[in-house]
Formats: sequence, structure tokens, C-alpha cells
Amino acid sequence: MRLFFAIQVPDDLIESLMQAQEALHTLVGDDGVRWTRPEQFHYTLKFLGELNATRAETAVLAAGVVRERHKPFTLTLGGLGAFPSDQRPSTLWVGASDGASQLAALAEDLDQQQMNAGFKRETRSVKAHLTMGRIKTYRGEEAAARALRKIGGDPRWSDLGTFTVDRFVLMRSVLRPEGSEYVVADEFGFVS
Repeated sequence: MRLFFAIQVPDDLIESLMQAQEALHTLVGDDGVRWTRPEQFHYTLKFLGELNATRAETAVLAAGVVRERHKPFTLTLGGLGAFPSDQRPSTLWVGASDGASQLAALAEDLDQQQMNAGFKRETRSVKAHLTMGRIKTYRGEEAAARALRKIGGDPRWSDLGTFTVDRFVLMRSVLRPEGSEYVVADEFGFVS
């Protein structure tokens, strides 16, 4: 099983993200870009990779400890960026403003507990991001960099909606001919 922990975006905000993605898509085009399907919109907290059932259960037990230590928080979707940089984009994403520090604290706590349970520690610091598209060619990279320069500090991208994060999920990525499908394997509602 290919697994990762994530925060799902509620259905009522998917439409807002789809409109933002369509605006970005209009500027960038399809050449060399694989756009994220709306049902896959999420904020990754911790990627686990391929696990057998025993290791998956270990990860679930460690996540249970984490859920007891966090309280619900408000997360505002907003800000547009790219990894590794706006000049050489390979991934286009929407970030988070309000609540980004709580999301990072949750991800770091989850990472620490998973490390305590024998999983590999994350090597990169947490950056709240929801992937809108992945760049696959140089032509796509050029178009995305131009779009990012054009959008710049456009305030329309600063607030794409707000929701209360009161849980995180363990997602299973199932490979299909048309791409990955994400299925919720477990859910961890905050106790506090």
C-alpha cells in the first residue's frame, strides 16, 4: 500500500480551487503540464511510501498519539507559488496563510511520532502547499514561469477560502491507468 497523511479540502472549497486552477491553466496551457484532478486536492502532512499491513498499522498507532495533542484550527487557502522556485517551476501550488503555522506544527509532530515508530524522518521543512499542477517539459516550465510573473502579487490569489481543520487522514494512493486515485484509509479527528 502506498500511503501518506494529509488534510483534505472540504467539498465547498473545491469549486474555488477549480476556478483558480482554471485561471492558471488559461495562462500556462497544457503543453508539458499535468494538472491535478480536483478530487486529489489536499495538503500533504507526511509521505510514508509503500507499506505492508503491519507497517501501516504501526503508522496508524503513531498517528493516534498526534491527534490527541492538536486542536482544531482555521486554514486559509491562498498564495500561489512553485517548487523549486518561481523561475524554474516543476510544481505549481496554492499555499496557506492563516493556519499555516498550525499545519506545519501538526506535520512536524506527525513526522516526529512516525520517526519514533521507525519511519524515515522528512529531510525538508514543511511548506503548506496544495499541488495544482506538475511541470513535465521545458516548454511547460517556461509557460509556468511567465504565468507566475504575470500573476505576481495579485490579491485575488491571497484568499481562496477558509475552513476549519479538525482532522487529518491517512490516504492510500491506488495506481490506475488514468492516474492515481486517493482513497481515505483512516481518519484522525482531533480530541481536544
